[in-house]
Amino acid sequence: MMPVAPEGSFVTSMGSSLEKRFVAVCLVAALAVPAASCAAKQAKGGLLDYSRSAKELYETAMVEFDDEDCVEAEKLFEDVRRQFPYSKYAADSELRLADCKLSQGNNAEAAVAYQQFVKAHPTHQDADYAAYKKGVAYYEMIPGDWLIMPPPHERDQSATRDARGAFSSFLKTYPKIDRADDERASVRNDLRERATEFLVEVVDALVRHEMYVAQFYLARDLRKAASVRLEGIWVSFPESSLVPDAMFLQATTFLEMGESGEAKRVFEEIAKRYPGHYQTKRAVDYLRHMEARAGRAD
Repeated sequence: MMPVAPEGSFVTSMGSSLEKRFVAVCLVAALAVPAASCAAKQAKGGLLDYSRSAKELYETAMVEFDDEDCVEAEKLFEDVRRQFPYSKYAADSELRLADCKLSQGNNAEAAVAYQQFVKAHPTHQDADYAAYKKGVAYYEMIPGDWLIMPPPHERDQSATRDARGAFSSFLKTYPKIDRADDERASVRNDLRERATEFLVEVVDALVRHEMYVAQFYLARDLRKAASVRLEGIWVSFPESSLVPDAMFLQATTFLEMGESGEAKRVFEEIAKRYPGHYQTKRAVDYLRHMEARAGRAD
């Protein structure tokens, strides 16, 4: 027969204590399950509210943006970025802020903002748009025709070079998408078409500037400096429609310098590269004249 501990003994009190702890643990466990479930539901609800609130604020900002009221739109887009930094609308707001800067004529700030967007969100569905608009921002900074100012080709070409770099980079980074039924493909390809048109324009502007500098040298009888500048045109801007003109001017400059061999080289290059160009006919005429003179000399 097992001995029974007397009431009030150490063993009896210890058993009672263990029973109380066990009951307490069971109660905590029982309460923890619904509490955890409730917390999960609250967290999910909080995320939904967060997303919904970000979307609503962004849509309010877009109403102002579409109404071309960037003063109000900017405030709201900034609110989206500040209050909901982890929502997708924060990045969208960042891009719209860059658009606002461009529409307000803050072109340098817009170019930086577009660049920062592409760097921070390279996989964003509108990264190609931002890269394209960066080129547009630089394009807007190119000197225009003003009655009291020198012609654009006689002025600083920093923005023109930046625009060329931006559009060239865009076309290289974001290739054409060959999916006729894809809306994103349609947007991408439209951006590429417009970027190509801009690129043709800015490259020709740079060539006109280089031609102006070369003619400046020629007017001061600095033929060697002019020939180097003209050579740089058809090496650096082979895609320009003005290259044959630059090459022809370089060839005739070589003739004036007494360097008939160099002149012949450039005339032949014109005929080879641009068989249908009007400068080719002139180049061929010069080559025939040079050959005739060489024959008479023999």
